[in-house]
Amino acid sequence: MRKILTALVTLFLITGFSAEAQKKPKKASPSKPSYPTTVSVKVDMDLNIVRDDKLMVTVTPPKITSENTTYCIPRTVPGTYSTDNYGKFVDDLKAFDNKGNELAVNHEGDNCWTIANAPQLAKITYWVNDTFDVEYTHDIFSPAGTNINEGTNFLLNTHGFIGYFKEFLQTPYELTIAHPSGLWGATSMTDADGSDVKDRFTTTRYAELVENPIMYSKPDYTTFNINGMDILISVYSPTGKYTAEMITPDMKTMMIAQKNFLGSFNSTKKYTVLLYLTDLRKKDAKGFGALEHPTATTVVMPELLPKKQMGEQMKDVVSHEFFHIVTPLTIHAKQIQDFDYNDPKMSAHLWMYEGVTEYFANLFQVNQGLISEKEFFGRMKEKVRNASRMNDTMPFTEMSANVLVKPYKDQYLNVYEKGALIGMCVDIIIREKSNGQRGILDLMQRLSKEYGINKAFDDADLFDKITMLTYPEVGDFLKTYVSGDKPIPYAAYFAKMGVTDYEFTDTAKSELKEAWLKK
Repeated sequence: MRKILTALVTLFLITGFSAEAQKKPKKASPSKPSYPTTVSVKVDMDLNIVRDDKLMVTVTPPKITSENTTYCIPRTVPGTYSTDNYGKFVDDLKAFDNKGNELAVNHEGDNCWTIANAPQLAKITYWVNDTFDVEYTHDIFSPAGTNINEGTNFLLNTHGFIGYFKEFLQTPYELTIAHPSGLWGATSMTDADGSDVKDRFTTTRYAELVENPIMYSKPDYTTFNINGMDILISVYSPTGKYTAEMITPDMKTMMIAQKNFLGSFNSTKKYTVLLYLTDLRKKDAKGFGALEHPTATTVVMPELLPKKQMGEQMKDVVSHEFFHIVTPLTIHAKQIQDFDYNDPKMSAHLWMYEGVTEYFANLFQVNQGLISEKEFFGRMKEKVRNASRMNDTMPFTEMSANVLVKPYKDQYLNVYEKGALIGMCVDIIIREKSNGQRGILDLMQRLSKEYGINKAFDDADLFDKITMLTYPEVGDFLKTYVSGDKPIPYAAYFAKMGVTDYEFTDTAKSELKEAWLKK
């Protein structure tokens, strides 16, 4: 996840401001419900039917054998590090048997519903309100939110609409969406429905479904391929100020550079960027930034942003999200592998998930010639300054493991500042000890081979594993400055690379410095 500072929003407020035709689908008759025989969880949505700015969701579960069952909408989703309670946007949840009779439902807390006589359950239905036009009532980060703009735009972060039965978290999902003529759904998922009136997507389990956002709007997209990776850029611009064609050149340049930087690390075959541009003059999204997924990122930006600034923000934000394919999407703890959406246990290693990702998002730009060394050092200097304003003695691992509660959550933004600087220092130590032959990217490649997408690590084992794959000095640094409470002496680490002036104005060259920034 990458947030844009709210000061940017304040500045804006002060200064002012090729799809085929589709047929409307027929509505299924409610008088002839069918009992589910499938081994998947089936979900149906119809974007043609919007009532009071809400969409209906129908969920058909597999056969249930227990007396009761519980259906939940997420409280928290991966990558957000906040308590959002998406169940608060669900209204009028009802459960039915195969004859259309209602079953007893008990609403528990904000996000869960217990259904009695579960063996007779044929389906549940409920209405979902979106988050964008009521952002003044909650703190959900806009790229993790939802939008319902009838006939114009539907931003479906699936975790905001679709929940799970606790016994079917590992069961395949089948999502069918009917949509208005003229709207097209951009996503990394593959539409398995041959008709032009609906889309059908299948995933292996709930966790895969919630990692695949969909944006329906008038078709405005580009596609291109980089070293075997298909890229889709989809844009929704309410006034048409921006188009995908305008956004794509900078995105393509950036992603080519990222792929060159990563080398053979990434094996993702498709990656989708969903860009939602918000109208600040209306009740609309106000939180700018992006949320990562394994094969996609959702981005929210103000439409009034000038073209040059839009390009700069997109470069920084999307590059950060793209590098999440390294961590936590490939390298992660068991808390992430088996994420509990309503009682999450957070990993202690945000320094790696967000910090190393943010470091890569800056390092690759100087490495690939997109920014100068002076600009890179200026960014690092700014991170030192910002980190100094935070609690510099709070152990980073302690903050990370408790990030959902105060006082730790107040320090979350430090993952983009001190977290990135931690990644930088680890990189410098490895460079120094290997005479410039290795760095933190090499470490992440080794960790990915040790673990990987389907194999998680134990939180308590990570530092020892990193030490084994690198040098004792790296382990000492992590234990002293990441799990310990001592502030990092940044000047000493920059000095190792020949940058002896703490203000980063030194122009002296060194082999290690060149290897650090250019190899």
